[in-house]
Amino acid sequence: MVKQRMATADVAGEVACLRQRVLGMRVANVYDLNSKTYMLKLAKSGEDGEKAFLVLESGSRFHTTQYQKEKSDTPSNFTLKLRKHLRTRRLEDIKQLGVDRIVDFQFGSGDARYHLILELYSQ
Repeated sequence: MVKQRMATADVAGEVACLRQRVLGMRVANVYDLNSKTYMLKLAKSGEDGEKAFLVLESGSRFHTTQYQKEKSDTPSNFTLKLRKHLRTRRLEDIKQLGVDRIVDFQFGSGDARYHLILELYSQ
């Protein structure tokens, strides 16, 4: 049976995996796949130019993928706002808040720091 929601242990494991894989990468762009799912294109600066796509689905999942998914033709207002504030910012920290299914993505540092909070609750 396919898992529909991430448990607390799943969230902790994925956060640990993401910290190793994408921490320090910069946001190249933000796309909306639908009204609840967003994809952040992350890239490492330098010669190797490693890229990753971080999929964030409100209420159910988050993970990286190698494949760029089909995105909507016109970005939503929320996507435009995310692009305005997050594009070119470095992903500095990823942490799970307590033992809840809440993940805090920190972009930038100091006064120019932004937090993207992902809640993995169904409602």
